[in-house]
Amino acid sequence: MWARWLNVILGFWLVSAPFVLDYRLQEAQLNDLCVGLGVMLLALAAIAIPRLRYANTLLGVWLIVSPFLLGFGGYRAATLNDVIVGLLVTALSLVWDHRDWTPHRRPVTP
Repeated sequence: MWARWLNVILGFWLVSAPFVLDYRLQEAQLNDLCVGLGVMLLALAAIAIPRLRYANTLLGVWLIVSPFLLGFGGYRAATLNDVIVGLLVTALSLVWDHRDWTPHRRPVTP
């Protein structure tokens, strides 16, 4: 569960990063705002529904490639931030927690 909470914090960072790092490109700003909100909400939902954590895997991979696909790969602050946070979100979304597994119970036969 600790990995989900770290992803919530990373999502909050993504939402605030355009203002803290002073992004000047609208594509980078909107990308971080939208993906950050998604990471936060999915990480919170994954606390209750563990399989939702894999949606953050997809968002993490998107963060890694988005600077190059959206055309702001030359803007160092936004690109480094998105790639580093994307790697962290992806890795944390793959962390297994014992609560992620529910054993199948067989009926006890006398």
